[in-house]
Amino acid sequence: MSSRPGGHERSRMDAVLIIFLFALGACIGSFLNVVIYRVPRGESIVFPSSHCPGCGRAIKWYDNIPLISWLVLRGRCRSCKVRISPRYLLIELVTGVLVAGLYACYFMLSVRRDLGDLAHAWPTFIAHAALLCGLLVCSAVDIELFIVPLGVMWFCAAVGIAAAAFRPTPQVLGTISPAAVAAAVGAVLGWLAAMGMLRLGWLLPSFLDAEDKPLPDEDDDKEASVAISAVDGVNPRKEILRELLFLTPAIVLAVGGYLLGSRIPPVGDALSRLVDPGSGRVAAHVNSAMTAVLGLLVGAAWIWGIRIFGTLGFGKEAMGMGDVHILAAVGAVLGAKAAVLAFFVAPFLGLAWWILTLHLGRARRELPYGPWLATASAVVMVFYDQLVIYVDRFAQVVSGIQ
Repeated sequence: MSSRPGGHERSRMDAVLIIFLFALGACIGSFLNVVIYRVPRGESIVFPSSHCPGCGRAIKWYDNIPLISWLVLRGRCRSCKVRISPRYLLIELVTGVLVAGLYACYFMLSVRRDLGDLAHAWPTFIAHAALLCGLLVCSAVDIELFIVPLGVMWFCAAVGIAAAAFRPTPQVLGTISPAAVAAAVGAVLGWLAAMGMLRLGWLLPSFLDAEDKPLPDEDDDKEASVAISAVDGVNPRKEILRELLFLTPAIVLAVGGYLLGSRIPPVGDALSRLVDPGSGRVAAHVNSAMTAVLGLLVGAAWIWGIRIFGTLGFGKEAMGMGDVHILAAVGAVLGAKAAVLAFFVAPFLGLAWWILTLHLGRARRELPYGPWLATASAVVMVFYDQLVIYVDRFAQVVSGIQ
């Protein structure tokens, strides 16, 4: 008898949280609209305040209520009646659905195992929700302009590492060995060294001479891109070697760190005391944070490696640096395995979309890889446990074939 009131109380609490998170997500979506438009154009997301792109007048607070204001004004400015893109309404709606839906999947439907309740797993929930919002921003910008706002992905990665350090989540990220910690530290130090050499001019950025085409206005249908082939006056194979040179310090120090941690017992023992979760609470937090860092490195290295070898093989930029940053952030928030899994899920989503549009007979516009990578990451985020089961079964079948 006592369990039923508790169940009803839980249902009411879930309903209230769903409504609250949807409203909160819509408000966040309003801010994301600002990021989507201003960040690629190098504008501040703080100043000036929201204003009409047509007449330049500041938008009053009652005309800036997520979802409601756009519907009330019928998608037009109150002052000059210029058209306001329905994208603003769509982004607010989708963000609200994503944030509320993530809560429903995690804490009502228990799609991800071992997360516990929101009171315990709220840092993980915030990090995952932030990643969903970041992926939405990058997808919207990439579809429109064929570029990815890198700072957005760096922010998501930082939130993921901070959440992992604050509340260890081995059920989500896994754990990391002492040797892998040493390798991750070496890779980070090598990256910092390369950034310093780049800043001092000892290394040159790749595709430095590529021509950046101007970004279109909001209502312009023209696409923006960067020159990436020999036709545009650059040698992709030569340019990509600069990136390989940039990565050399990180690769060398990562290998050296791994050898130190795995082959020299005093170093390995010291690292074990520092990162072994069994050594205490501090070690558990350090292990979780370093696991997130390793996820970032693996996600970035996976795409960057394909970018380098694909460009060397085909003589054309194989993948964009935006894709590297997307998968790096995914690795930091979801873990290294999830990042790699997302990379393999993305082509199937793109293929399904191509088949659908082909069947409908509609005009098809080529889409960049970033949105598919973002969508695949969202799918892996929610359905990771089920996907891992299918992958394990497939591996068993393949291993059993003689």
